[in-house]
Amino acid sequence: MNWIKNECFIRYESGKAVVVASIGMDTSADLPEVNDFEGRLLAMGSTAHDINTGDYYCLNSSGVWKKQKTAGDGGGLGTTHYTIQTAATRAMAVVGDLTVTEEE
Repeated sequence: MNWIKNECFIRYESGKAVVVASIGMDTSADLPEVNDFEGRLLAMGSTAHDINTGDYYCLNSSGVWKKQKTAGDGGGLGTTHYTIQTAATRAMAVVGDLTVTEEE
């Protein structure tokens, strides 16, 4: 079983939304194909988290999932949840009830 935890829309292609997605899955056997989610195409940079082992995978430009090194392996991905930021979310931070906006 796999599911999209969050996604960031990039463009439309052949009537489908091309998205960079963060995917959860029970095991690596559940890694999706680029077009497995109805109405969507997964883009390079999409990530998948195997909740059974804690392993992370990243989709390359050829549509192949590559296992990533985690922080514990001396690599870059930590085992904590992260979100895909857009220009809008990078420009704003919320601190308590106070909203702080960056000036660009």
